[in-house]
Amino acid sequence: MKVEMTILVENTSSGMALMGEWGFSALLTVDGYPLLFDTGHREALFVNSHQLRVPLNSIQEIVLSHGHYDHTGALPTLLDKIGPRPVTAHPGLFVKRYSQGAGGQQLEVGVPFSEATAIAAGAEFRYTAAPKEIRPGIFVTGAIPRQTAFEDVGGRFWVETEQGLIEDSLEDDMGLVVDHPQGLIVMSGCAHAGIVNTLNYAREITGKTHIQAYIGGAHLVNASPQRLEATISYLGRNLPDRIMIGHCTGFYAAARLYNELGQNVVKIDAGSHFNFI
Repeated sequence: MKVEMTILVENTSSGMALMGEWGFSALLTVDGYPLLFDTGHREALFVNSHQLRVPLNSIQEIVLSHGHYDHTGALPTLLDKIGPRPVTAHPGLFVKRYSQGAGGQQLEVGVPFSEATAIAAGAEFRYTAAPKEIRPGIFVTGAIPRQTAFEDVGGRFWVETEQGLIEDSLEDDMGLVVDHPQGLIVMSGCAHAGIVNTLNYAREITGKTHIQAYIGGAHLVNASPQRLEATISYLGRNLPDRIMIGHCTGFYAAARLYNELGQNVVKIDAGSHFNFI
């Protein structure tokens, strides 16, 4: 199995002509089959794909990790450009979501368009809350069980319900898993379910234990010292070959991971390209 991955949207970029944007998107090509994991927020997907000579119209399907603007915002524009595509997501994708801003105010952070707008643009939604094999050897996790005592969603988030705003547990957070012969490749947009919960569930779904790579955000930017220590301890005992992190991981958390786990930790940027053979 040959797997290639190009990071198209990330907070930082690896080249002068590339755009950094708060968000995440990666093109994953598995044995010649290209799928897009998340879309970023606005222009970066289109600027960077052009600069990197990545043909977006080759994308066969799209997976959305969770219902936040910085992982979904570019979807309607993308579909306007490339035409209808299957879009796999959790059924809770479109609930109204908020987070706490620096001044204490509530900020809208959910998907910045309606389901009807996405469908009109060409989204063929395939909702699932359970693990699902979307292609041979390619799985989405669905909702990830929260089993660790030390992991949380990584911030202060709320969701709109009929009873008003309640704390958002981000049950729609899900990952993508490639069952590669050399070890699992696990992708997550933010790991709001927790990086440890995400890795453990990838193992449970596939029945495989070896992780070749974890790719994406880890939402440790606001992690307590206790959570960070517990995460490092777990990863040290169950070390993936590569921990390829960026976006919401946070500079200090990423530095700690690198200092403790060494060359297994890789910083990703827009423009990063990796092969798994």
